[in-house]
Amino acid sequence: MRRIGQFWRHASARVTSQESANAERILGPLAPLFLELPVNDQRHGLDVLETVIHLERQPSPLLQQAALLHDLGKAAAHFSVIERSVTVFLRAVSPKTLQALQRSRPAFARRYRIYADHAQMGADRLRSAGAAELATIVAEHHAPHPQSEDTRRLQRADGRN
Repeated sequence: MRRIGQFWRHASARVTSQESANAERILGPLAPLFLELPVNDQRHGLDVLETVIHLERQPSPLLQQAALLHDLGKAAAHFSVIERSVTVFLRAVSPKTLQALQRSRPAFARRYRIYADHAQMGADRLRSAGAAELATIVAEHHAPHPQSEDTRRLQRADGRN
């Protein structure tokens, strides 16, 4: 049921001009990276930010930026909401079917590799933008045992969204 709700939130995602302006204020010079994300990824980042604020009361600016940009690398995969949903479903239910799909569709396989490695790809983009500390959090946001306390806080919020 959680995944169905997640699919619906992504498929019907909207971002208000006020939310966008708030994200731009938090991100400063990194705002163009947020604005180039698909609307569903912007919505997810805003939802994670809201959860971070709820859990932490006064989160650091770095943690707020991480909430907004943690999935930055996913944009390069150019996966639709349907493709993402199918991928998540197959990864959980039938990894062999997902592997067969990748073998039969090389273009999908290339995009899937980007999607699967989105944490590192997003971190690389952030390092290139001069945000090394933020890049460290983004790089390890799917790690089972992250080094950074900020990453653990981000994981808690992301896991609720």
